[in-house]
Amino acid sequence: MNGDGEPLNNWAWAEKERLVEPSGRSCDFWNLAEEDLKRASKLGLNAFRLGLCWSRIQPTYVLPDPHKPTFSPPPFDDRALMRYCKIIASCRSLGMEPIITLHHFTHPAWLGLDAWINRNTIDHYVNYVGYTLKFLLDHLPKDFHCQPPQFLLTINEPNMLSTCHYLYGYFPSGPNRGIHAATTCLIHLLEAHTKAYFLIHSLYKSYGLKPFVSFNNYSSNLYWLDLAWLDLLHAAYFGIKKQKLFSYLWDRARQLDSAFDKMRFSSISAVRKILGLLLKKTQHFLAYACSFESSWKELLEVIYCSKQRPFDFIAFDYYDPFVEHALRWPRWNDELPKRNKAFHEWLMEAFTSKWWDWRMLPEGLAFITHQLTHYRLPLLISENGLAYRYTPMGTMEKRKDSVLRSHYIRAHVRTVQKLRAEGSPLFGYLYWSLVDNYEWGSFSPRFGLYSIDFKNGLHRKEVDVFGENPAKIYAEEINNARISMTYR
Repeated sequence: MNGDGEPLNNWAWAEKERLVEPSGRSCDFWNLAEEDLKRASKLGLNAFRLGLCWSRIQPTYVLPDPHKPTFSPPPFDDRALMRYCKIIASCRSLGMEPIITLHHFTHPAWLGLDAWINRNTIDHYVNYVGYTLKFLLDHLPKDFHCQPPQFLLTINEPNMLSTCHYLYGYFPSGPNRGIHAATTCLIHLLEAHTKAYFLIHSLYKSYGLKPFVSFNNYSSNLYWLDLAWLDLLHAAYFGIKKQKLFSYLWDRARQLDSAFDKMRFSSISAVRKILGLLLKKTQHFLAYACSFESSWKELLEVIYCSKQRPFDFIAFDYYDPFVEHALRWPRWNDELPKRNKAFHEWLMEAFTSKWWDWRMLPEGLAFITHQLTHYRLPLLISENGLAYRYTPMGTMEKRKDSVLRSHYIRAHVRTVQKLRAEGSPLFGYLYWSLVDNYEWGSFSPRFGLYSIDFKNGLHRKEVDVFGENPAKIYAEEINNARISMTYR
């Protein structure tokens, strides 16, 4: 993406100005999908999550003014959609259920840098979803003799997309930063999800099919970063009156804080507990300030015009969910390879935890899962994984906690197995990721079951630099756990 003659997305300006590492071909799943799907199948997987890229399906090849988008949609590229059909068909032929993400952090460059602050983007997104899924519904049975995807995630981590653009400065954005911009972005994302949910169900019903639709949040014990938005979209379904909505959300926030306070996690010291309390008080204050935003009006009208909740299951990404771990002492040699950063962005990067700082917390998975049973829906762990750091010197750095990927995989898969045995409605577990890839501005974080040395080709390696074979370990663990993709 974002190279000469390639489709352009909203990261193209940052790559061009060298504010982030150029993504290049990344792991080149676009061309190597069939090979990677065979690897996944050989591990014994019965499901595989893959994303459809809006920037490929409705592409632009000319970089517009980032702050003055035309909002004039280019035509859809049916050749790209046919390629996605081929990938999905290959996935099904290998006995794996494709779990499709329709929007994974990026949007086409023709929408500009700050697309999700503009309400027009909601309609453009819904139009993209409708055209794309109708194409799959038409062509997969006719041309590839396989069923369309059944499980769909509308938007990947809307909570992190809004905050990483407009609060943390990790993702590229224009001058409109701050709590107002982040709130507006999130509201529009939630409205887009809700409208897409009902469109998808209507479209599938016309073909005599039933989809299962959700979005996946990044799990957090900060209520207003995660569970608040699930509660909001469930409010009409649970019979919460519109005029009582925000008091209901505040009650739910207190319930989460109280439940967490009763837990004892060994990784949270007294100092970190005080730090977490301060951060929670701050987000409560910001949430109160944002409750007066006028942008809520349209979203609430969409939510309350139907008593049906816009979820068929709850998907969540589980890494290190505790805000008590969010800050760390700075390590000045541990910066991401970005250039031209503002001073506050240097400070943010220095004091906040990185991918490779996230702790191994299988006990936290039980806590988060228990909180999500409130919605009485099946649960899918849509992401869970461990990152190593690839340094600018060209070496893979050992983690500060000495945890290896084998430890992490065994601990989490066995926790999932235990939760299911106890009656938890978990119906799937997806590791992030099959191979190393480009992690939103950097090649430094490495999550893959298969390693890639990006400087020397894209060969997938089973044995990593620490002498482990994570893919083999994962295959053994899921075979022992016998986690089935049974929707219940």
